[in-house]
Amino acid sequence: MFEKEKLSELKKIQVQTEKKEEDFNKIQQRLQTKPFHWQIPVVIIAIACITLFLVGTFPIQQQNTSDDMDSSVLQAVYYMQWEGDPKSTLQRGVKKVKKEKTLKEMENLLQKLQQTDIKIEDPSIYQSYRFQFEDNRIMRLQEYRGSESMYYRDLDTGQVYLLNENSLQEIIELHEPEAGRNSSLYMGIVFITLLLFATSKVKKKMRDPEDPKRHIPMHSTYWQSVVEILSLLIMISLISIPQFHLFQLISFLILSALINILLEVKHGKNKWRMVQFILWKIFAGVYIYSILWNV
Repeated sequence: MFEKEKLSELKKIQVQTEKKEEDFNKIQQRLQTKPFHWQIPVVIIAIACITLFLVGTFPIQQQNTSDDMDSSVLQAVYYMQWEGDPKSTLQRGVKKVKKEKTLKEMENLLQKLQQTDIKIEDPSIYQSYRFQFEDNRIMRLQEYRGSESMYYRDLDTGQVYLLNENSLQEIIELHEPEAGRNSSLYMGIVFITLLLFATSKVKKKMRDPEDPKRHIPMHSTYWQSVVEILSLLIMISLISIPQFHLFQLISFLILSALINILLEVKHGKNKWRMVQFILWKIFAGVYIYSILWNV
């Protein structure tokens, strides 16, 4: 009986020894294997997904007809400088006619357009217009300045029209004041000032407890710096698009801030640094909106 118990203990010792050797070999193998930094592909994939998402959300151009332009009441007019397809004031550089009087004047002016076979030499697009009528019909015109007259080309039919009277832009300048745009710009400046004040308060919270005069680093890991640099490069490429949409700007800022916050949760776990990421994205959004949407 004693020999059986002793034999059982020896077997257990042998099993434990083999397990220890196996664990030791696994640890040694891990030490010899180079660590895989999963953050690199995650950040690259995230930035690529953001870019594809924003490109995919660009407004799709619609095919419209502009026959019988006097058959329905003009409901809305969107316009922008140079070439484009203005669909909404959420697009960069797009403005909308606000007053009923302006709409009525432009409707009367559209009825005075005269078809012409004149070929516009060296065409330089001055304004692009999008007219929406109550019957859901769309008409898109491009305005050209001639020596004595204004010319308009229908983007859907290719027909060129002649206008000897006041241009559409002159009607807008006559009836649409600039005060509203200036007030929006002033509100943006006030909001940016408040954000700068909030950011200064957060910076005071981000100080080393052992040395209150020393601020802790803005980033807890260099991958946050990589994200910020890539975000800046992508943002520059996006805002260079003439009809950059406000939804795309907001989506990009939210997603880039979210990536940095997730990195902070893993590496730094500093709540004030997370707040700083959010404030800086809001600041960037308000600043870009104030500049690009109020010019």
